[in-house]
Amino acid sequence: MTKKIILSSIAAVTLLSTTVNAASVKSRISKLESIIKTQQKEIKELKSVSDDVEELDERLEEVETSSLTDKIKFGVGMRVEMNNYSNTYADGEEYTANDIWRTKLNLNMKSKIADNLKFSGRLSMYKNWGDSTSRMVNNVSMQGRRPNDSTMYVERAYVDWIMNADSTIPVTVTLGRQPSTDGPSYQIKENSARKGTYDALAFDGAADAIVLTANLNKISTGTAVRVAYGTPNVLDNQANTQNQMNYSGIDNDNFENTKVIGLFLDQTIPSLSFNNLAQAYFVSAKDFNANPSMGANDINVGDLTITGIMFEASKVNGNLDLFAHYAKSEAKPNGQAIVIGMNGTTPIMGGLISGMGDTESKTGNAIWVGARYSINKDWKVGAEYNKGSENWFSFTSGSNDPLNKLATRGTAVEVYASSAINKYANIRVGCVAINYDYTGSGSQLGAPMKISDMTLQTGSTMTIEKTTNAYLTFNLLF
Repeated sequence: MTKKIILSSIAAVTLLSTTVNAASVKSRISKLESIIKTQQKEIKELKSVSDDVEELDERLEEVETSSLTDKIKFGVGMRVEMNNYSNTYADGEEYTANDIWRTKLNLNMKSKIADNLKFSGRLSMYKNWGDSTSRMVNNVSMQGRRPNDSTMYVERAYVDWIMNADSTIPVTVTLGRQPSTDGPSYQIKENSARKGTYDALAFDGAADAIVLTANLNKISTGTAVRVAYGTPNVLDNQANTQNQMNYSGIDNDNFENTKVIGLFLDQTIPSLSFNNLAQAYFVSAKDFNANPSMGANDINVGDLTITGIMFEASKVNGNLDLFAHYAKSEAKPNGQAIVIGMNGTTPIMGGLISGMGDTESKTGNAIWVGARYSINKDWKVGAEYNKGSENWFSFTSGSNDPLNKLATRGTAVEVYASSAINKYANIRVGCVAINYDYTGSGSQLGAPMKISDMTLQTGSTMTIEKTTNAYLTFNLLF
């Protein structure tokens, strides 16, 4: 009996213990579930806060971007070309270079600082594919416009300041690196709006200057007059020998900075049924530098003037564009000369389109005409012709054209066809053929010689008589 009581007591205690443990476990599970629910709620709240922070960051980034673009508007221009060159030399030898690719990149900037103050800029990179070697240009003051290394150059950077916008003759002051590239009638072949101010036959390169533009529209409809002043800063010989940063003319009575003064007249004729532009100009470069790339060793070789006139008509009868340009250059050498190369084993002393000691004035001239016809809204075909005389010289060493055809002392013909990809891009295929009559095209130094009189000499550079470039170009402007 006693044993039964003991066993019953043990069983009761065990059952009671089991019941108590089960209740404890259930309580703990309930507490854990409560903790998990609380943590899940906190996690959800934290995620909500995180989402709000991320959204706030995105909004702040949009505000910052908007604030920047409100101040400066950016645009992109890109050109990719494939060129195929063929040269015939004065001695009859020929040379070809095919499948030569290059890229031109522009980063354009505009900013309206105030109602009467605007900024414009353009950074440029010009690169032959796979070419990491810098290439020399005829005039470093035209930097950033010819194939070079992949360095970004300031092609344009100027401020337009309208001094008296409400007056009868408002005057705009343009300070800085001028819009002196891609001028009329360059835009017709490029299928773009006018991108430069000055006649492309005479001017195509980066130029630093101060320009005053008087808008005479209230007096004479469509009329504007510009006066320009510019000068390059070149170190003088004294600065070179003393290793000091003195500018030309300081401590050196034999050298002066080039002084450039220009007068331009723009005129449109509203009574005509098509878009049009006429421009006449006179530019004087006094104390012309022989070669600014020589820095302190440069010399003055004389004075140079260029005068010209142009007229272009767009959308004649809706689908025809026409233009005609004429310019005259006059060089007045001072008899000074500089070594510009070797003729066999003899140094060539070149002055301003002359030889050493020559002070006789040299007059040259050139014409440039062209037409483009729109077959439909996408396809266009065009042709251009230019001819330069023996002593013709132009400020076009910064031209996008790798042959700088408008500087030719001879004749050049170009034909092309272009097709629009969309409103921002197009493709153009064409060919430029040049027949040189005289040497030295594009150079301000040395007396030109007839190509027909040239022969190949040991140790000298071969003289090109004819050259062609068959090209394919992709253009993007956005």
